Amino acid sequence: MGLRPTLHRLARLHGIQAAYTDGCGVRRRASHESILALLRALGAPLASLGPRDLAAATAARRRAMWSRPVEPVLVAWNGRGGDFLLRTPETARGNLARCRLRLEDGRTRSWTIRSGRARVVESATVDGKRYVARRSPLPRRLPDGYHDLHVEIGNRTWSALVVAAPVRAYDDGERSWGAFLPLHAVHSANGWGVGDFTDLDALARWVGARGGRAVGLLPALAAFLGECPFEPSPYLPVTRLFWNELHVDPRRLPEFEQCEPARRLVASRAFRRQVGALRAASLVDYRKAMALRRQVLESLARAIEERPGRGREDFRAWVKQHPVAQEYAAFRAIGERLERPWPAWPAALPPAQIRVEAVDRDAVRYHLYAQWAAARQIAELARNAGARGVGLYLDVPVGVHPDGFDVWRRPALFARGAALGAPPDPLFADGQDWSAPAPHPEAARQDRYTYFRAGLAHQMAHATAVRLDHVMGLHRLFWIPRGASAADGAYVRNPADELYAIVCLESHRHRTRVVGENLGTVPRTVNAALSRHGLAQLHVAQFGIAPGAADPLARVPRRAFACVNTHDTPTFAGFLAGRDIDERVERGILDAGRAAEEHLRRQDEILALRDALQRVVQPATDASVAPDAADLDLLRACLDRLARSEAGMVIVNLEDLWLEVNPQNVPGTGPRQHPNWRRRARYALERLMRIPEVKAVLGVLHRSMPGSRT
Repeated sequence: MGLRPTLHRLARLHGIQAAYTDGCGVRRRASHESILALLRALGAPLASLGPRDLAAATAARRRAMWSRPVEPVLVAWNGRGGDFLLRTPETARGNLARCRLRLEDGRTRSWTIRSGRARVVESATVDGKRYVARRSPLPRRLPDGYHDLHVEIGNRTWSALVVAAPVRAYDDGERSWGAFLPLHAVHSANGWGVGDFTDLDALARWVGARGGRAVGLLPALAAFLGECPFEPSPYLPVTRLFWNELHVDPRRLPEFEQCEPARRLVASRAFRRQVGALRAASLVDYRKAMALRRQVLESLARAIEERPGRGREDFRAWVKQHPVAQEYAAFRAIGERLERPWPAWPAALPPAQIRVEAVDRDAVRYHLYAQWAAARQIAELARNAGARGVGLYLDVPVGVHPDGFDVWRRPALFARGAALGAPPDPLFADGQDWSAPAPHPEAARQDRYTYFRAGLAHQMAHATAVRLDHVMGLHRLFWIPRGASAADGAYVRNPADELYAIVCLESHRHRTRVVGENLGTVPRTVNAALSRHGLAQLHVAQFGIAPGAADPLARVPRRAFACVNTHDTPTFAGFLAGRDIDERVERGILDAGRAAEEHLRRQDEILALRDALQRVVQPATDASVAPDAADLDLLRACLDRLARSEAGMVIVNLEDLWLEVNPQNVPGTGPRQHPNWRRRARYALERLMRIPEVKAVLGVLHRSMPGSRT
C-alpha cells in the first residue's frame, strides 16, 4: 500500500476528513504535511511519514480502539435504552461482562451480558489477537439524565457516561418576535460609555411593552480588556464559564449605597469627566471603559470584605460554592501582574502549581467579586425580563481565546497544534483562520463532556433561547495546522450524536430553545440533523434572494429563527447601497471589474426583493420623493413577509430601523481596517424608544405575526 492510502486510512481512524468540497465548489485534498500535523495535534505517535511510522501509528490507534470494551460515552434517546458495542477477545464465552448502571438520581440497575445473547456485528485482528464487537442492550425506560455505566470484565472495570436525552430539543411552540442590538452598542443618558445590564433591562422592558418576546445579544462572556493580551471580540472569550464584568452596573448592586468610597468616586469631578468623554465618543474605548468600571468594582470588593454582615457572608458562600471561580480569579490576577499571556509565564504556571493565597489578594478578590456581581445582575435581569414575558437570546461561540482561562486550566481538551477556521469560499478566497484552538474530540469524550456541558448550562440557565455559533461544529470542524494557511486545513469529525444528546438534554433542563447557526458551507446532513433534533435553523433573508425565480425569496424553514441580516453581514441599508462590495474593493479583495458585476447582481437582487414584497405590502412612499422612507417601507415589507412565514421567531436588528449603513463587524478584518465590535448605536436608548418609525415598524411586525402573544 502506498503513502497516500496508508496516510488517509490513519487519518480516517482519527476522524480526519482529508478531502472536502470548499465554499467555491472546488474539491480539495489536504496535503500530506497538513495531515501529518493534524495527526500529531490529535496525539498520534507519528514522527514522520515513513512507512514504519505510519504502520506503528495505525496499529496504536487500532489497539486503542479495540482494547477498550465500551465507548466512553453512550446515548439513549427518549429513555428507550438502545444498545452499545461491547468489544472482547473472540475467545471470550459465557458471561462476558457484569454491568451496573448508576442513575443520576442514585438508583441502580444491574445485568449480565452473555455471549450467546449478544450478536457479533464487527471483528478485527489487532496484534495477532482476534476481537469481536457485540451489540448489547441498555435497560429500557431510562429517565433523562447523565448516568454512570460500569462494565466489569474479569478483574477490570471500565466506565462510560450514558446520556439519556429527549430526541428533540425544548420548544415552547410559540411564535413571536424579538430585537437584537449588541450590548456594547447600547447606551443611555446615565450609562458609562458602554451598555450594561441596567440598559439591557430597560431595553427588554421596552421590547416587551411593544409585544416582543426576546432580546438578542452577542456573547457576553469574559474578555481580555486590559493591555496584554487585548481582545474585545465576543467570539474569542477568555472562558465559556464566566461573564464579562464590563456590563455590570455597580450602582444597581445592593452594596453600592452602603459604600461611601465608591459613591464618592462616582460623584467625583474626575470620574464624571471620564464618563462624559466615553459617552461623547462614537466608538467604545474598551480599555478606558473597563478601567473606569473596575475602579468602582474594586472599591465595592474591598468594602464587602472589610464590613461584617450579610453581604460578606453571601459573597464568601458564593466563592465557596464556585471553586472554579477561585482558579479563574488567580489566572486573571497572575496575567495582570506579569503583563503577558500564560504561555509566556514562568514554566507556564499550570493550575496545579498555583496557590490562590500566593497571588495578589486584591486582584483575586476583585475578579471574584466582579463575577459574583455579574452572576447576580444577569440572574436578576433574566427574572425581571421573564416576569414581563421577555427572554434573553444568548450566543454560544464556537471557540475561545488561545491564551484564555479554559485552555490554561484544561489544556488536554484542546489540540494546541491547530486552530479553527473555514475553507476558501467566494468571500474569502484564502479561507479563514479564527485563531481559536481546536477542541480535541476524544479528550472531550474521555472527560465526559464536563466542559461542554458546563458552558451550555452557564448560558442556558438565564436564557429562553441560545444560538449555537457554527452549529456544523457538532458534526465537524475545520482545523488549520499551526503555521499553515487556511487553505491547507482539513475537517475533523466530532461525535455528533453525543453532542446533540447533551444539547437536547440541557435544553429541556433549562427550558431553553436552541438555534443552530447553519450559514455558509453546510452539508445537507447538518440541516437534516437540526430538523431531527428540533434545533431551529437560522434563516437570513439577505442570503435567500433569487432573481428570476417564481418567488425570489427563499422559503423560511418551519420554526426557524428568521432575520434580515446578522452581525457579520451588511445592515439592510448597507446591503441596498452595496457598502459591503465597496469595502471588499478597498481591501483589495475585488477589482473594479468584478465589483461592477457584483453591484449589478446586487441591483437585480434588490429589484427582485422590491417586486416580491410589493405583492405583500404596498409601499407607503414614492421612492423618487423620499428614498430613505422607501427603503424603510421595503424593510417593513420584508419583516412582514418573515412574520407571516413558518418562522418560530423573527429577530429584528434595531439598527436597521433607522437605516444604519455601517456594520458592527466585517469578517476578515482587524482593528486597523475596521472598528469591529466598537461602534455605538446612533441613538441612545431614551431617543431610540421614541422614534416614530421604529415603533411603527415593530407594530407592523407584531400585528403580522399569527400566534404572537399580545
